[in-house]
Amino acid sequence: MSRKGDLLELIDGAPLGVTSLTGSVWTWTHRERARRAFTELTRSHGSSFAVGGTGGPVGLTRDQHVRVWLALPDRWRLECDDYVDVRDGRTRWAGSPTHVTEVDDDRTGVEDTQIGLLISPGRRLLGALRFGEPAEDTVAGRPCLKVAATLRNSKGARGFDPGAVLLGGTDHSLWIDGETGIVLRHVTLIDDEPCAVTEFTEVRINPPIADLEFEFVPPSGADVEQHVELLLRMAEQQGADLTGIDREDPRAVQAAIHDTMRPDRPIPEVRLEEQRAKHVPVGDPPDDEAAARSSIEHAFTHYDEVDETGTALVNVQRGEGLAGPLREAQHRVPVPVGGRAHIVVDDIVFLRSDEAVVWFSVEVDGNRFPMVNGREGRAVRVGDRWLIEHATLVDLLRFARVIVPPAG
Repeated sequence: MSRKGDLLELIDGAPLGVTSLTGSVWTWTHRERARRAFTELTRSHGSSFAVGGTGGPVGLTRDQHVRVWLALPDRWRLECDDYVDVRDGRTRWAGSPTHVTEVDDDRTGVEDTQIGLLISPGRRLLGALRFGEPAEDTVAGRPCLKVAATLRNSKGARGFDPGAVLLGGTDHSLWIDGETGIVLRHVTLIDDEPCAVTEFTEVRINPPIADLEFEFVPPSGADVEQHVELLLRMAEQQGADLTGIDREDPRAVQAAIHDTMRPDRPIPEVRLEEQRAKHVPVGDPPDDEAAARSSIEHAFTHYDEVDETGTALVNVQRGEGLAGPLREAQHRVPVPVGGRAHIVVDDIVFLRSDEAVVWFSVEVDGNRFPMVNGREGRAVRVGDRWLIEHATLVDLLRFARVIVPPAG
């Protein structure tokens, strides 16, 4: 078999011979390049994703170090300053240091975690990337095959997998462990510059791991919520009909929410017309409505963009101190692994030259999130910019039970 054939076989079979693993995973992200890559990928491949994603000013980077304990097939512990993800073989706990969701679901696996691409790369890489010829290299003291890769499908190609967009770059460099097939390092690039780097800074294959490592102890002061409790709260907020539904069955409650909200479809035009009719303009519209609409859409689709300090949301009115609560909310609301939440604007009505009603939705992997589908909010003009109204963002955070204290 050729060296490239050996590489593909390694990726397809990973994690070959692995029963346990410990180590640390370092992730570095250049926020502006990552967002630019995501925007280019979604547009060039005709995906239904909304433009948004990792925000931040040019040059802003982020480092994350995750400690890893893994015992295949169904036990792991992933810990860092931002989140915890533990599974003891039966139950999974995932969330932030202040809020953890407990999930009893035997369908989850290590491929559904943040390190899934590293440990079990075949499902996501082989269908999405076209590989070059590999060369020998070493990472974390382990022999590996280094290879460059690009997305397999071109613009308009049939069968394009939107999940491939979530690989995070227009080009890729991968270092595949020569023994197990796991990814030791993954670099995503745009215009020959790195968007993100994920790599094992240390790794041990098949070490003994005590069962104690997979016991879950809530972080001090953390709120632990059953998954079904979260779903019931969402169902009540959206007016889902739970008649005859087993309220202790998460799948049944989730199905009721989906039936009510039809999350895979945009807001029906008749519903938008009803919403518009409730609001009567009280002043003149902006002089340039098209420019104002574009500015509002930019604010909502880039809702998570932060300033140089990383603490203020630059597209939100009085956004100082809101970046932290937003990150906490993103940890609390479960999305498909590898997925990313984006805001899309459904409609805008100007009440006057400096205020507008905005109906918006949250999409994950192109599907409407039941919790926020056609949500009504406001945009306000501050100086020469349109921003998301402070109260609208605060109200959105309440869905994830993140309460922002009143200013002052």
